[in-house]
Amino acid sequence: MNVRKYILIFFCATMLVACSSAKKSYEVQSKYVPASRFSHLSCNQLVQEAESLRARSPALAAAVDSHRKSQTNVEIVSWVLFWPAAFWLDDGSETSSEYAEAKGNLEAIQQNLVTKKCSS
Repeated sequence: MNVRKYILIFFCATMLVACSSAKKSYEVQSKYVPASRFSHLSCNQLVQEAESLRARSPALAAAVDSHRKSQTNVEIVSWVLFWPAAFWLDDGSETSSEYAEAKGNLEAIQQNLVTKKCSS
């Protein structure tokens, strides 16, 4: 192969990586969760719930990023070997949804902490 073919292959692979529909963890928006879901909790319970969510969040974010990375690799192979299959790849919405809900719950808890004037 000559240099032009290598450049073309590199360019195509770069473009395909950019096309992945799976989100990165920082692209996941928090899901709206009404603050009333946590309004019955005391300040101590709110803090405990927030800590629990903060402890789980890095693992959820890592799962979203891991899914994105694996789907990108699968997508590249799909485009090279059998391009129609690339349109049916998993976009990671289930993993992203779980992470978005955790972020939304944390926001709702923080809103309750402010409303109840809890000291943190």
